[in-house]
Amino acid sequence: MELAVRIAPFFALIAAGAVLARLRILDERVGRWLSAYTYWIGFPALLVSWLGTAPPPDAGLARALAVYAAAMGAVLGLALLAGRARPWPAEARAGVPLVAAVGNTAFLGAPLAVSVLGAEARAPAAAIVAVDFILLLGIGVAVLQGGRDEPAWRGLRRVLLNPTVVGAGIGLMLSTLRLRLPETAAGGLALVAATASPVALVALGGLIGRERALPGRPELGPLGAALVLKLALAPLLVWLALAAAGTTPELLAVAVLLAACPTAVNVFIQTRAADVFARPAAQAVAIGTVISAFTLTLAAHLLA
Repeated sequence: MELAVRIAPFFALIAAGAVLARLRILDERVGRWLSAYTYWIGFPALLVSWLGTAPPPDAGLARALAVYAAAMGAVLGLALLAGRARPWPAEARAGVPLVAAVGNTAFLGAPLAVSVLGAEARAPAAAIVAVDFILLLGIGVAVLQGGRDEPAWRGLRRVLLNPTVVGAGIGLMLSTLRLRLPETAAGGLALVAATASPVALVALGGLIGRERALPGRPELGPLGAALVLKLALAPLLVWLALAAAGTTPELLAVAVLLAACPTAVNVFIQTRAADVFARPAAQAVAIGTVISAFTLTLAAHLLA
């Protein structure tokens, strides 16, 4: 019961957004404003704040991060292979790897890990968020550019100038160099960062509330593959890899819980910005988040 009480506020915010959308208060235009706020302001501020104040990883955490990155990279690679093996459209082959590899770790997973596993989960959760939103998101967005008809240099620029990647990079730099922002700047940044998760969760709920159309037959294969890879295979591979590497139970619990998170809202924003695989990505976020209300609760219970 205590665990359910800790998890309930996260899904209550999602449910509130869905209800507002059904009441036509949170329409698509307002949803775009909320998404733009989290994309350009809230999410980068959260990453700079979270990562910038986290201690640099020690040797044990660094090894675990390398194993986590390899396991999630394998998920991304399997998504690429699935696209080549199946008669999917080019947009699906470009979009499924991003949808399958990048989870809602910053908005949902990291705060949930701290709530369920305690304050000691904050440092490893922040480090895993850095892996997700620098390495995995960077690779996924680069693959996504394959679905666009544009020069390679422009796609690379989109990756390097992505506010999510930039925010995570700044936070990681501050942590690595042990730099601290002035108190006034840090306080203002913390206030903005505190709004990121609630706003994003309400925006996600609005997306779920507005997305009523069922996936078409051509979308079912890529969508189903992305959901299985993200919600089932990703946490399983992370658990097997970290257990084989002899990772401590505490760190393993944080990593598996974050790997079990549904596809990030930021993924939908990235696909919409690139105009590649946007509708199926939105469906993956919506359906995956609804499913994760049960799978994440079960995972958190087992890991706690």
